[in-house]
Amino acid sequence: MSDNFFKWDQERLTTHVDAMDNEHKKLIEIMNRLYDRYEAKATKPELQSIVRELASWTITHFDHEEKFFDTLDYSQAAVHKKIHKDLVERLKGHATEFDKTGVLTPAFFQFLKTWLTAHIMGIDTKYGVIAAQKSA
Repeated sequence: MSDNFFKWDQERLTTHVDAMDNEHKKLIEIMNRLYDRYEAKATKPELQSIVRELASWTITHFDHEEKFFDTLDYSQAAVHKKIHKDLVERLKGHATEFDKTGVLTPAFFQFLKTWLTAHIMGIDTKYGVIAAQKSA
């Protein structure tokens, strides 16, 4: 398995919350596997299986993350949950389009990469700061 599509960057992507960082790494592993199989011209059923795994794990991860930051005095919780909901809807939209067309587009992979990088660096690190302050 390569990490040609998305590479974990400890310095830029860590939330300093080990459980969440490990879940982010699992998301990256699934995305990389999907990209590798896409590049290898895998069958539509194989790719569908990985897309469904990605969607399922994303929903599970967001649920874990929301439960975690609900334990914090995190003023951005409602906004963060809304962003999660929007991301899941966009991911489901891409999955539905793939189910219809059988084609994973470069736009889909760009969405995945941008989503994960921007989301972790832009908002997930905020709850990490609060968690660090709480445990200090």
